[in-house]
Amino acid sequence: MSVRSWAPRIAGAARRPGKLAVAPSNPWMLHNGLVIGRRRFLAASAALPFAARSIARAETSARGLRLTYEVASPPKLPPPLELGPEARLEIEFQGSGAAARCSLGLQVLLDGEPHLLPLAIWTEDPQAYWRMREALHVPALRGVVRRAQDAWTLAVSGQDEFSARIVPAAAEPDSSAEDLPWLSYRHQLSPGWADGPLGDRPVELWRLPAASAAAATQASPAETSGKLGGWLARLGASGPISSHVVPSRSERGREFVRHVAASDFEPFALRNYSSGTLGLPEIHTQFPGEADLEAYRSQSRVRLAGLLIVSVDCVANPHAVERLIPAPCIADPNALVRVMTIRGLSDPALDEAWLLARCGIDGQRAWYAISHLKSSLAGSEFGREAWGYPTQDGTAHALLGANRFTSSVMRGNQSLYRADGSYGGFSTGTSLNEMLVVTLRPKIGTGSEPRRGELLLQPWYYQGLRKPLSRQSLYAAFSAPADDRAVNPWNRMGPVDAYWADIYDDADLQRLPAARAGEVADIAPYYRDRCDGQLPWEPPPAGAQEPASD
Repeated sequence: MSVRSWAPRIAGAARRPGKLAVAPSNPWMLHNGLVIGRRRFLAASAALPFAARSIARAETSARGLRLTYEVASPPKLPPPLELGPEARLEIEFQGSGAAARCSLGLQVLLDGEPHLLPLAIWTEDPQAYWRMREALHVPALRGVVRRAQDAWTLAVSGQDEFSARIVPAAAEPDSSAEDLPWLSYRHQLSPGWADGPLGDRPVELWRLPAASAAAATQASPAETSGKLGGWLARLGASGPISSHVVPSRSERGREFVRHVAASDFEPFALRNYSSGTLGLPEIHTQFPGEADLEAYRSQSRVRLAGLLIVSVDCVANPHAVERLIPAPCIADPNALVRVMTIRGLSDPALDEAWLLARCGIDGQRAWYAISHLKSSLAGSEFGREAWGYPTQDGTAHALLGANRFTSSVMRGNQSLYRADGSYGGFSTGTSLNEMLVVTLRPKIGTGSEPRRGELLLQPWYYQGLRKPLSRQSLYAAFSAPADDRAVNPWNRMGPVDAYWADIYDDADLQRLPAARAGEVADIAPYYRDRCDGQLPWEPPPAGAQEPASD
């Protein structure tokens, strides 16, 4: 659609310099050669086939709500995007139940044509969350969207962030409420943040054409409340100036647009992340300025303080361990595994558990990170995407008694691991330990396929008041019997012999910048575990419509 054909829709409207016209939309998304229609995606089909089937059976669930706002403080856009004569923001609710989504996008111009740039998408579906972040590269966030008849509510961390209610008008379809294509940047953060957010990696701009489905219907003015995570105030949004009932959309193909210089894209590269992620500088990461980027690059290490660390080393079944470690890593012949449970003494968000296996790589001894569980994923996205941490939802417990310690790991209601033992005496001072950690992440680069990956090496240091261990009392066990078919790697370990533990109270954990150490031709056998069996970039399973190819 040209600017000429778009102009009649804003004829008669007040024009202000630097603003974009009202154009409620039906955007789409993409990444890594996979495409998915946004309407259908936000209605739930991409990640969970059962959700797609349930929505197909429910006529009311197939329709969503779109609100359009005026924007007084739009962000500085990454190249080659521009603002039009009127700046507009779109909020859209789609889907039902766990498959429901709330998305927020800014209307922009690309080569004079109107598009929509996603700024945030909230979902409670973990597979859809990882798919959006890792396969589609759009800024997904954890949130719960609920619908009750014609009222929608978004809740984040148990608190209502935004709600909207409309009464659909009995009107003809609104032909002016055209769907706009979505834009998505395909990029990856550098594991060594001193190089800047992107280092020398390429940035690609992709477009997903709008669907030619049923038109939206003008609705009565919406009743809204809430701050939408601060977005409305941050962008100076006022309204809503229009409300539409919108249909769900079918999927459509993808289109590569162009490459973008990494240096030009840097201020926008951190938009997917919250400020202060994993102890990095407290910068406004959604739209950082030059001073923020310099603070980001100058950070020497990530530091987590006020921790209880219980690290237990065990000898496991060599067959189970070898299958979990990708070449060029070489599994330790003794099949040594380590379970490190961490408790935030004053901050429960720091609670986490690591399952690591001893290995060799590039002539060095290291620990390959098999699994990382957190009870709260807030802040963990950065580690997973920048450093390849195998993060999933889970619960870690580490406790000290008068003379005994206990640690345990769970996912949902399933116990995965437990350890305990005795200690005696007093710490004589602060002790320091170090470990070199190997992680795996997908490799993103021009022409790369999703199955290719790269290994990263990151030094870790932890120090604190070390408790003297009574080795004879040490006990550790994985709860499930060994099962090579299990998706969860904790259920593949089987019986182990615990032989040593380190217990650090009031400890600090510091992580230094990572460096690339090798490539993996096919990461699927090692990466599938951390996605609960469904890789983010795989086509939708049977029962959900597959994306069309170019």
